[in-house]
This record gives sequence, C-alpha cells and structure tokens, in this order.
Amino acid sequence: MTTNSIWLTILISSALIFIARIIGYNVPSSILAKERLQRITTLIPIVLLAALVGSQTMVKSGEVVIDHRLAGLLAGAIALRLKRSFLVVLVVAGLTGALVYNFI
Repeated sequence: MTTNSIWLTILISSALIFIARIIGYNVPSSILAKERLQRITTLIPIVLLAALVGSQTMVKSGEVVIDHRLAGLLAGAIALRLKRSFLVVLVVAGLTGALVYNFI
C-alpha cells in the first residue's frame, strides 16, 4: 500500500465511524431498551478483545504461528479459569511464555 492509500483509508474509516456515532445518538430509546440488543452490545467488547488477543498471539509477519506466546496465553487462561487474581494471571502467563521461549 502506498502512503496515499493508507491515509485515504484512515480518513474514510474515521468518517464512517463519526457517521455511525451520530446515527447512534439519534436511535430512539425504545429500540435501545430491547433486551436482546442489550445482551449483544455487552458482548461486543469481549469479542473484539478476544479477536485482538488471538491475532496478536498467533500472527507474526502476516503468518499464523504457534510459539511461546500461545503457551503463555493458555497458561493465563487456565489461571483465569481457576479464578486467580489479575496479577497472578499476568505473572503465570509471562513466566510460561518466557520459559517456553528460552527452553523449548
């Protein structure tokens, strides 16, 4: 991609996001009060964060790879499942990723 096409993409995306936000403010509250819509909108940040974590964990230079980052992510997920504190989850994930990186 050239620099001009990147800037054009950024400007178009920004304009579309701005328009979507303006439309969102004008949606009637009767539509926003629907239970199904509320359940969906509470899940959107979770899905986006999961997609970000997955892509940052398993993609390197545009290719899907399985490496130490995935081991750290899985160890952190297990610690979360065991209901450990956030600090413990970070330490477990970091240590696991570092150990796998250095010894395997």
